[in-house]
Amino acid sequence: MNRLMLVTAAALLAVVGQAHAQNSEPAPASAKQPAAKDAAEKKADSPKMSEGDPAPALEVEKWVKGSEMKFEKGKVYVVEFWATWCAPCRAAMPHLSEIQKTMKDKGVTVIGVSSPGLRDKIEDVEKMVTEKGDIMGYTVVWDRAGATVNNYMKAAKLRGIPASFVIDQKGNVAWYGAPSELDFVLDEVVGGTWDYKAGPAKLKKMGEERQAIFADADSDPKASLKLLADFETKYPKAVKDLLPVKYELQMMAGDYDAAYKTGATLVDQAIAQKDPQTLNMIAWNIVDPDGEVKKKDVDFAMRAAAEAVKLTNEKDGAILDTLARCYWLKGDKLKAIELQKKAIASLTKEQADEMKSQLEDTLKEYQGGSN
Repeated sequence: MNRLMLVTAAALLAVVGQAHAQNSEPAPASAKQPAAKDAAEKKADSPKMSEGDPAPALEVEKWVKGSEMKFEKGKVYVVEFWATWCAPCRAAMPHLSEIQKTMKDKGVTVIGVSSPGLRDKIEDVEKMVTEKGDIMGYTVVWDRAGATVNNYMKAAKLRGIPASFVIDQKGNVAWYGAPSELDFVLDEVVGGTWDYKAGPAKLKKMGEERQAIFADADSDPKASLKLLADFETKYPKAVKDLLPVKYELQMMAGDYDAAYKTGATLVDQAIAQKDPQTLNMIAWNIVDPDGEVKKKDVDFAMRAAAEAVKLTNEKDGAILDTLARCYWLKGDKLKAIELQKKAIASLTKEQADEMKSQLEDTLKEYQGGSN
């Protein structure tokens, strides 16, 4: 099997609207006092945060993208914590850019915060900001020695990223949680109707309703699709975030015509977002010889795979392997062999350790077989 596959709907839910797990390393105890005493004093000094509390100022070492600023009363801010190694963080970037673009005139400013406290490096952040371009169409800052992470994430007892905080017109923390819920929050915050207690409670209830959709997804995907449709009717702003889940459920249910229609939108989005990994996952899920897709739209898979190869400049062995499989299934043996050889030659050391022998076996299949 290829390395990248779409996961089950239940697992996809863990990505949609949920924070990426992140374990922080404890600070070392002081050598001048017992560890227990040090821990007690540290706990007493640790900041705490709840909805409605004044927002701490950002402690910034470097403004990586955008102009230096301070929170101003009368304006709304989204402070989003992320890291270059975090896949859900990268997936959230287009959404944050859309928020910045569409709500700028309503006084909303989006600020992405990365930090050594999130196991990141400034050089990696600067590289990603440059590579992403307009996909990160908002302000990006580098935290000063993890101080902002401490004042926000640790104070709010959040251990996962991406994590978003909304600062309202009063300069208070209106809400914090997964960026997928920002649309629901910002409408009310900007409109002045957000309630510090009722708002989070409403979002919690929505999350519970969403979770219930997937209780029996693996055993009865058709029932889950019905529940998903009801949920989208009730919460129309959730439609975009749940599109990957809908696609997976449709594939699991064998509703291939609907799935490929949904998938076309996902492919268009991934191309616009310059996301080769998602394109490769979609393509391989279809052409995987060990997969369970009974109606293989190879042309659809080839479009996704070809775009993924283009985005990676023909240098990712795993993605080239997917495109080679597409050509094999289309009956173009020579092109499949050409691409499979290129895939093997393009493997990184990590990829080679994991799958070189597998790709070589596939090459032998192409060279010795007929399709």
